Amino acid sequence: MAREEDAEGRWVTIALSELAIGALRRDPDVEAHARMESALRFYLADSKGDSPAWPYPGFLRGSETRADTEVELMLPAGLWGAFEEEAVRQGVTVEQLSEHAIFYFAAELDAGRVTQRILDELERGDAAAD
Repeated sequence: MAREEDAEGRWVTIALSELAIGALRRDPDVEAHARMESALRFYLADSKGDSPAWPYPGFLRGSETRADTEVELMLPAGLWGAFEEEAVRQGVTVEQLSEHAIFYFAAELDAGRVTQRILDELERGDAAAD
């Protein structure tokens, strides 16, 4: 993983497996880097939840991620910093947690939870405007 900071945030290069890349590219209308940022944001936002799938799986802790492909993206420094801290807290690499966040996000998309969250936020916004 390489990093370079500038005024807007950090350029981050994350090595991922082909399986994770496939999960990022499942919607051809959404760029992989945009889906990656969404996955990281969604994963961190769920940190206070009680989903048993949220923490990095214990049985995978000793494994390494396959570095088949690299994804380069610009992330707000605060988002990447929080993600790095979470990886340290869970005792895994950022690559491991990145892959987990991607699969977690993809599973939630399939389950419809992301859509429901967007609808709830829109509803709250409409109520606040009234």
